This record gives sequence, structure tokens and C-alpha cells, in this order.
Amino acid sequence: MTGGSRILKLSFLLSLFSLPVVYQPSLYSQSSIQRASSAVAEDQDFTFAYGLYKDNLYQQALEQFNKFLDKYPASIRRGEAEFLGIECRYQLGKYKDVARLAGRYVKDYPATPLTDDAYFRLGEANLKLKNIPESIGAFKTVLDDYGDRELAGEAAYWIGEASVRVQDYDAALKYYTIAYEHYPNNRLRDYSLYSVAWTYQQKKEYPKAVDWYEKLVKEFPQSSLVSASKVRVGECYFYVKDYKHAINYLMTAKPSITEAQEKAEADYLIAEAYYHQDQYSSAQKLYEGFLKDHRGSKLEREVIYALGWSFMKQDKFAQAAEAFGRLSSGSDALAHAGLYRSGVATKFAGERKAAVQIFQDVVTRAPMGEFSDNALYDAGIISFDEKDYTAARGFFERLIDGYPKSDVLPDAYRMAGECLILEENFEQATAMFEKAVAQPNASFDVKSSAGYQGAWSMYKLKKFTEAAAGFAEFIKDYPKVPLAVDAAFWQAEALYQMSEYKLAIGQYQKVASLASHERKEEAMYGVAWSHYKLNEFDKSRDAFTRLLNAFPNGKFVFDARIRLGDSYFFLKDYKNASATYRIVTRQYAQREGVEYAFYQLGQTYYRDGDLAQASQQFTAVMRTFPNSAYADDSQYALGWIHFQSKAYADAIKEFRKVLSAYPSSDVVPRALYSIGDANYNLQKYAEAEKSYRDLLLKYPNTQYTADALTGIQYCLVAQGKQQEAAGVIDKFLQANPNSPVAEDLALKKADLLYNQKQYAEAATAFQSFTTKYPDSKLVANALFWYSKSLQGLDRASEAASAFERAAGAQGAPSSVAADALVEAGTIYFDLKMYDKALRVFEKIQANYPQSNAAAEAAYMKGAAFLDNGDPEEAKNQFEAVAKRYANSDGAAKSNVALARLNQKSGDAAKALELAQEVATSRNDGIGAEAQYLIGAFLAERKDWQGAVTAYLRVRYVYPSFEDWVVRAYLGLGIAYENLKDIPKAKEAYQNALKIKKDAQITAEADRRLKALAGK
Repeated sequence: MTGGSRILKLSFLLSLFSLPVVYQPSLYSQSSIQRASSAVAEDQDFTFAYGLYKDNLYQQALEQFNKFLDKYPASIRRGEAEFLGIECRYQLGKYKDVARLAGRYVKDYPATPLTDDAYFRLGEANLKLKNIPESIGAFKTVLDDYGDRELAGEAAYWIGEASVRVQDYDAALKYYTIAYEHYPNNRLRDYSLYSVAWTYQQKKEYPKAVDWYEKLVKEFPQSSLVSASKVRVGECYFYVKDYKHAINYLMTAKPSITEAQEKAEADYLIAEAYYHQDQYSSAQKLYEGFLKDHRGSKLEREVIYALGWSFMKQDKFAQAAEAFGRLSSGSDALAHAGLYRSGVATKFAGERKAAVQIFQDVVTRAPMGEFSDNALYDAGIISFDEKDYTAARGFFERLIDGYPKSDVLPDAYRMAGECLILEENFEQATAMFEKAVAQPNASFDVKSSAGYQGAWSMYKLKKFTEAAAGFAEFIKDYPKVPLAVDAAFWQAEALYQMSEYKLAIGQYQKVASLASHERKEEAMYGVAWSHYKLNEFDKSRDAFTRLLNAFPNGKFVFDARIRLGDSYFFLKDYKNASATYRIVTRQYAQREGVEYAFYQLGQTYYRDGDLAQASQQFTAVMRTFPNSAYADDSQYALGWIHFQSKAYADAIKEFRKVLSAYPSSDVVPRALYSIGDANYNLQKYAEAEKSYRDLLLKYPNTQYTADALTGIQYCLVAQGKQQEAAGVIDKFLQANPNSPVAEDLALKKADLLYNQKQYAEAATAFQSFTTKYPDSKLVANALFWYSKSLQGLDRASEAASAFERAAGAQGAPSSVAADALVEAGTIYFDLKMYDKALRVFEKIQANYPQSNAAAEAAYMKGAAFLDNGDPEEAKNQFEAVAKRYANSDGAAKSNVALARLNQKSGDAAKALELAQEVATSRNDGIGAEAQYLIGAFLAERKDWQGAVTAYLRVRYVYPSFEDWVVRAYLGLGIAYENLKDIPKAKEAYQNALKIKKDAQITAEADRRLKALAGK
């Protein structure tokens, strides 16, 4: 209830001002007459102003009261005049003036019959001005200081109203209750009851609200609020979703609901209750009945809106569109909403173009309307579904530009990104998805979808690092969404493109391990290819096999079979490789790309030693696929087969066919070079020289240039033209000063001299290179081989210093620098300059901690301690190396050294364990040494049969490491002697003598063999 004019305590003024004035001149002097006349004027002015006020002429009354105050500043009626001026201002809506003047009034007149009225007006004015604390303070003064007066009950009521404004419902309930319970004559008691009920309703304490509404109906049956209370009771049942009770109550109450507005509200609530029970047909009929029975109701448009929704729920989209459209002619919020909903209904009715036009009208009529952003979004979605991505993006971008606070802004960013993806504008798409994710009100679906698509856009932009990171973040943030599996797949794809194959495998396997996923086949294919790229051909073989078994008719079968063949090929399992390639050639004979399988089948036959089959296969490639990329390679392969068979004349014929049949092939330079090599092997040095020179003349900048120059040099030397041979490279460089291989050739010349053991000349050439090409990236290499040349000249100390200079050369590759330091340290070690050696080795560890050289340096430190007579420190160092650089050569050599130290110290078991650990994990010289030591350790135990087995493993597992094989043969002979198997002992010694790698071992084998003569 709002404050209005009330009966103020001014009625006594009316009787006073209406009394007649009796003039008795004989009784008064002139001055008395003047004073009487002045009093009358004052009374009349006041009466005039008051009369205007009583007739509601507040502006004129205010003017007269202001004149009165100016004219009679000392009047005894000044307080009343000031108050009535405040009243006029209140009625004129000048609440700021009222608040200011009423505040001053209560200070100036703290104890008049009108002070409580002034406080009351002060409270009302501040309430109007939304100064809630000030308003409550004024009303509380009325309630607390003037609690026995008529206005106190009303003040309590208005404190409740003010409290509601700030949603302090508990305070509101307190003061509404005071107004009702403590002031039985309060004219606002029914309002107070109603307000208690309404407040409980706002607090959603609906049962209490119902009790208080019904209390009002019972206690104040004549109140104007009865109809409203009954409607509110039905509303409370509605809000607790007791729709049946709401319907029954309102239907029963309808005859006693007297106010037209409440009748309309009741009918509306009944219809809404049916709607919320999903009885849309019944609701529709009631809405239609409402529109007939309550024409002009303020709820009419809301009901039309609800009617539209009831049609929507029944899939009567055309009727829904018509109903919503009826609202569009208005100017209220429902006009905007109705027009928008008519567009939605029209869209569902299948009239998509018409819907788009309606959505555009929504925006045109109310550019900043509540549904304008939604209209643009829906128009964009329709255009997107119609595959008109440019138009769709236009709608989404209008939304983005014009509605920065829209609730569908994140969706608009995402959909604009989707459009840009389909337009293949991935750069802008990425930006849109980033903005979608950044929106604070973005839904989970938008954030997850945009996060995924943002990473996908990065992938399409080939920004694989960013894509992999994006998919990884998506998986971390949304591990449970279905797209997480797809993200794992695309993260794997990005990692694959980055050559991060090991990481890719892990992500591929997440998808491949699922029982069913649309990308399972692709993921299995990715796993297989990743292993293939890592040269893990045993694993790629198994992975491609699993793929073929799982998807025998899949989309990757052709390529998977070829790569399976390749895996076998690289594993040197040529039988299975050829079988696999043959399957491809037979099952996919007409498939594009099958010529590769034909070619590889020839390569497999060749590698397996079946040269006849290989030749036939390469011939078949040229015959079946004369224009393929493998025809020229096949022709070259025929020549190479003859070359490898030392049928050089036949090889030359086949190589020349490459020149004639495929003159533009990139194989031609190789064929020319091979013709030169074949003629050289036939000792036709002039012809060989000619072929090499043809290569240099026609193709001066190929990978064969340096080798061809070397070949010319060898041919000239063979023809006795040594002097001419020495100048071949110089002449070439003079003729081709800008050759891209000029630097390489200059080094090649030095390398040639080094390989011919012309170390002095090589040192000069390497040094000359560093002077001529000081900015070359090969300077460090030249210095390295300069140092090696000094070693060849037995200038070890100089060589060590030179190696250190090579390591410090500007731009020296870390691998070259580290190796140079290893060489320097090793020289110092050999010269027994242990302090310098240790300094260099520590420098390697400090500067190149993750390199193989660091492990080697760490091992050499141990060797230095051992060589310098400190086996305990050496042992500590070797153990540290084995732990820190596990799986490195340095660690393996350290374990071998530890095996020797443990054997020497009497811990034979530990020695044998360490040697076996190395021998069974390596196929190189370190493994050969470890295997030899196993035999030696067992021999020391006099476990002769075990020693035989161990030495034989050296022979069969490490046949190319003759230094250890010859030692094994000697040990084998000794073991057989102790086993009394003299024939095998003799055979072992004879085998040792054939190798002739070590004079001391040869002499011992010879001595023992002679000692067995005659046995």
C-alpha cells in the first residue's frame, strides 16, 4: 500500500479560522485596531493557503504558504505553515525537498502535535527516494516515541514495507505483525495481514503464507484484499507444484472472487496448472476461454504467450507461430518475445527461410531487445544447418559485436568458429574458440567443445605443438566427456607430426585399446606407424599384424600390408617380407601404388641372395609399370645386381640403359658413378675416369661429386699420373668456385691425404681450410681432423691441445666438441698426464652432461684412477658411471672394468654377474669383451665346460670383433686341453693363428699347438 493523503491533526484549525471577527471600535485604540487588522490579515492569508491545500491545489497552496512564511516570520502559526508546505511538496512528488524540510522540521519543532506527522512524512519521502535506512529510522521514531498515537500502527506497517525493499524479510514479518497485533484500530491491519502472507510467499514458505492469507479472509471478509488473498492461496499451491490442489481450490473459490483482475488471475493460474501437468490440450482450451472471458485484462498478452507455448508443446507449430505473432504488434516486452517465439515456432514448422526473416525482424524492431541476441543466434543456426556458413557467420558475428553481455555470446563465438572451420579459415577459428572458452558464463558444453575445436584448428594450421598442448589440456580439463578419446587421438596425430613418436604411441593406444571406437582402426594404424618411424620394426611388425587381424577389410589394409612387409624387410626377415609383398602384388595388382610392393619384392629377393628372382622382379616392375617412379630404380637395381656379382661388364650395360631409357631420372648421376666404379674394377681406368668426369661435367653438385673426384684421383694414380691426381680437386674448385660442395671438397682433399696417411700434408690442408673458410660450420670438424693428423705424426701433446681448440671453436657442434675433448682427454691419459686428463673429462661432464661423451669421460676418469694406482677410487667412479649413465657405452665399459676389479678382489660371483649383464645386452666390442671375460672367469674357477660355452659364444655372437675372438680361441684351446679334448684344442689354436691380430697371442697359440704335436 502506498502513502496518500490522510486526516491530519489540523481539524481544530478549521473551527478556529471560521469564527467571525467582531469589531468594537469604541473599545480599542487606533493601535489596537491596527493590531487587530494585522491579525485578521494573517488569519486570512493562512486560511486562503489552507483552503487551496484542502482543495488539492497543492502548487498554489505551496506558493501561498511560502508567502505567508515570508510575510509573517514571527507568526504563531509558522510551524503549521511549514508543515503544510511540506505536505504540499509531498503531494507534488518533491520528495527530496520533503526529506530535507521534514528533517529540519523535527529538529526545529521537536514537541508539537505535528512532529509525529513530520517524522512519518520523513519516512515516506525517504522510502520514495529509496533511502531505506533513513526511511526505517524515521518510521521507528514514530513507532517508538509516539507509540500511543494513531500513526504508530501505520509506521510499523511501513517499516515492514521498507524492509521488504531490501529483502530483509524477517524484519518485515516482525513489523507487519506488530502493525496487525498491537494496533487493533490501525486502518492498515488487513494490509498488514496480507503483507505477512505475501512475505512468507516471497520466502517460499508457502504453507505459512496460506495460513495468513486464510486468516485475512476469515477476519476481514469485507476487505478489498479478500479476492487477491484467495488467488494468492491458489498461487501458493501452484508454486509448491501441487497443481491439482491449486486447480480445485481456485475452482471452488472462483464464485467468491469478486474483483475482475483477481478473477482473471485465477483463471490464468488454473490454465497454468494444467499446463504444468503437461495437459497442454486442456491448458490450451482454458487459455482460449480466458481470452474470451477477460478481454482487455492486463494478463491478456501473457495468456496469448502461454497459449503459444501450449501449441508448441503439442507440436502445433503453425498455431503457435500465429499465437506468438499476435503479440508482435505491441510495444511491450511480450511483443518482442512473441515475435521471437513466432520465429522459433515457424522454424519448427519447417518454414526455415521465413523463420530467418522473422528473427531479422526481431533485431530490426528492437536492436537491443531481450531476445535480439537469441534471434541472431537462431538465424545463424538455421543458416549453419542449411550449410550457408558465410551467412551463418554473419549472424553470429553481429551478435558478438552488438551484444557483449549476451547469455548466448559464448555459443556465438563457438559457432562462428565452427563456420570458420568449415570455411577453412582456421586462424580466425582459433581466435573465436579461445574467446568462447574465455567467457565467464560459458557453459560446460561450450567450453569443452570450443576447447576441442580450438586444438583441432591448430592442428589444421599445422601448428602441431600448440595442437598437442591444446588436446592435452582438453583431456586434463574434460577427462570424462566422449570427446576426450577423440582428443587423445588427435593429440597423438599432432605428436606424430612433431616426430614425437613415443609420446604419440601412448595417446594412440588409449583409443586403440577401446573395444569399439570410430577411430580405433586409425589409432592402431598410428601405433604401428609410430613404431615404424622409431625404427622399432619388431614392434611395428606386431602392430601392423594386429591391425590386419582386427580390420581385415579396413581402409588401411593395403598400406598396412606394405608396411608389414617393410617391417620384415628391415628386420632382415626376408622370407616373411617377400611373402607379404607377394600378397600385396596379387591381391591389389591394380591398386595405385602397388608398384612399390613389386619393387620391394625385388629388393627382398636381392637381400635374401636370390639374385635371379630379384632380376626377374625388377624386370617385371619395368614391364608392368614402365612409367612408375620405381622403373628407373629397378633398371639401376639390375645393374647393381651384376655389379655385386662382379659381372662388371653386364653391370655397365644395365647402368647405360638407365642413361638411355630414363635420361631425366635422378638415378642418372648414380648410374654414371657406378659405371665409373665398374670400369675401375675392370681396371679400365681411362673409361672409369671418363665416366667420373661426365658425372662432374653434367652434375657437378650431386652427392656423388666428392666420390667422383676421389675416383678420378684413383684412376689417375693407377695410370701413373700421381701429379695430376693431386690437383684434381683444386681444378674442380677453380672451375666451380661457387659449388655448394666447395667446402666439403676442400675437406675431402684433406681427408684423402689423411686416408693416404700423408699426415703432414693432411694437417696443412686442414689448417688451410680453417684459414680459407673461417666462418664455415665445418671449421670445428677441420680442426678435429687436423688434430688427428698431428696424432698420425706422433705429435701427441700438440694433438691434445689442438683437440681442445677444436672443442672451443666458434659454432662447434656439441657432438664434435664433446668428441674432441674425449680425444684430448684420452691422449693425456695415454701420456699419463692424469691431472690434465681429469680436467678435460670433468669439462665434458659439465658442458655436455646428457651426451654419450659425458658417459665416456666419466668412464675414462675411472680408468685414470685405476691406471694411477687407485683401484678403490676407480671402483667408486665406475659404479657412479653405471648408475648415472645407465645403458650408455660408458656404463657398459664401467661394468666390464668393475667385473675385472671384483674378480681380482675375489668376488667372483659379482664379477660374473656384471660381465653377463653387459654381454647379454650388447652386440658390440664391449659385449664381446664381456663375453670373453665370462669365459676367463669360469676358466679361473676351472669350470672348463662353462668356459668352453662362454668362449664359443664370443666366436658365434661376436664374429666381427676379432681382437676378442682370437683371445677366445686361445682360451678355448686351453679349456679343451683341460677337458682332454686334444683335437678340438688343436683346432682352436689353429683358428687363433689364422686371425693374426695379436703377436703375443699368436706366439702362445703356436707354442701350445706345437706342444700338442703327436698327441
